[in-house]
Amino acid sequence: MNLESIISEELMAFLPVYTPSKGDCTKLYTKQGGVYEVQKNSRTVLSQLCKYYFIDLEAVKKYYGNILYIKNSIPIPFTGEDVFVYIKVRKPICKNDSASGFVNIRYIDRVLKEEDSVLIELVNHEKIECLCSIQVINKHIKNGHIVKELYREKQRCVTINEKDPYNQYNKPITIGDIVFLAEQIKSQW
Repeated sequence: MNLESIISEELMAFLPVYTPSKGDCTKLYTKQGGVYEVQKNSRTVLSQLCKYYFIDLEAVKKYYGNILYIKNSIPIPFTGEDVFVYIKVRKPICKNDSASGFVNIRYIDRVLKEEDSVLIELVNHEKIECLCSIQVINKHIKNGHIVKELYREKQRCVTINEKDPYNQYNKPITIGDIVFLAEQIKSQW
């Protein structure tokens, strides 16, 4: 299944997984109950999502990182509703191995602590086990909501004021306009 069709099912989270037969893969969760596994690492999936939404990931990280005074785990807004936060979900197996997944804050129902693990429960009752503390996850979610509001505010402020240069010529002519033109012509002769 391609990424566009998965996005159309409302992407809730994508997490790195390691399968012995395929290697480093990504598991994608959708609101409509779909759980898909693609043979790409989570960084590649993130890069493809950025291309799909026309997002410059480095610029987004720099902009919101400066506002939030953080350098890592910066929430990524794809739309005014879809803001994904970093969540550590596994220990890296080797160098350059991805350990963080991304969860859409819109679909987080609650954060639970069960025995020795912390779980994020999504609105469709899927549970994602995290390696972070509950305080760290709540901080990431709070930062995600801040980025969401900042993104919405920025979108409201960005209005393009396009003027039609010929708009003034689409009005009916008046007697005053005719008199003005006649005087201009007389002064030329």
